[in-house]
Amino acid sequence: MRIWRFHEHGDIANLQLEDVPIPTPRVGEALVRIAYAALNPADALVVRGLYPRAGAPPMAVGRDGAGVIEKASVDGRYKTGDRVIVLRGEVGVTRDGTLAECCVVPETLLTPLPVGWTMQQGAAGPLVFLTAWRALVDTGGLQPGQTVFVNGASGGVGSATVMLARALGARVIAGSRSADKRARLTTLGAVVTVDSTNPDAMESEILRVLDGGRVDIVVENLGGAYLQSSVNVLAENGRIGVVGLLGGFMAEISLGHLIFKRARIEGVAVGAYTAGQAQDAWTKILAALQKTGAKPIIDSEFAFDDVHAAFNRLAEGPMGKVIVRTA
Repeated sequence: MRIWRFHEHGDIANLQLEDVPIPTPRVGEALVRIAYAALNPADALVVRGLYPRAGAPPMAVGRDGAGVIEKASVDGRYKTGDRVIVLRGEVGVTRDGTLAECCVVPETLLTPLPVGWTMQQGAAGPLVFLTAWRALVDTGGLQPGQTVFVNGASGGVGSATVMLARALGARVIAGSRSADKRARLTTLGAVVTVDSTNPDAMESEILRVLDGGRVDIVVENLGGAYLQSSVNVLAENGRIGVVGLLGGFMAEISLGHLIFKRARIEGVAVGAYTAGQAQDAWTKILAALQKTGAKPIIDSEFAFDDVHAAFNRLAEGPMGKVIVRTA
């Protein structure tokens, strides 16, 4: 089978297309014929050697995928021919991921393709919606009617957070540098959009829109210099879930604001879910999305031979998810 693997850490160009034997699943695992894989910024970090507790090369990245069971465990919950998606876990982190024609996955980390979803949507959805759920519900304690600010809202996690927050009854403010993307975010459920090109201007616009109010929850996809602005627009007892670092790995904030507002800043790591917790959260996510009919947003699709171009598109800042077609 064909698989994209890297043999040493470095640039994404270190990913090379290779031919290897089809792996054999063990008890409790299934061999999945991957139809589509979706890219995440974390994939590039694994290749660069910057992702915590990642496995050693050679290995394939890819944490998201959708496909068909080719060989199921004898005593497993799936059978040959079932259409499934990868929820989360060690796939693409400590073991070969979904940028391959076939992938061995523990059956506890699989779930059926949702009814009414395409394979492309199945590949694009799990990691971003689970991350959004963890940020909004587990970290943020979201209640209907609260105000959520999604900073860096046009990417995979950002757009998923906008849709899920709306489905959970929140008032959503979404930030993006692009006017076209801000218009698209309005159709996804944001009641207000702001230009996030400059943190100070973004902060001023949010405070103007809220007319003296503040934000209950911030889902922070940018970090860096943006974190202080997110603290500034936060209400007392507000919570910030730091999901991404697209604006920088380091941030300087006023501790006085945290003390006065009794605010909480927490890192959001979907990998902290156990398999059972991920399955439970996924069931609740699908129930919420059914209320609005929201589904994953796909920015672009690339052929399997064009994985490097797909990563280039990811680095440009897509609207939604970048996916790779394996067939």
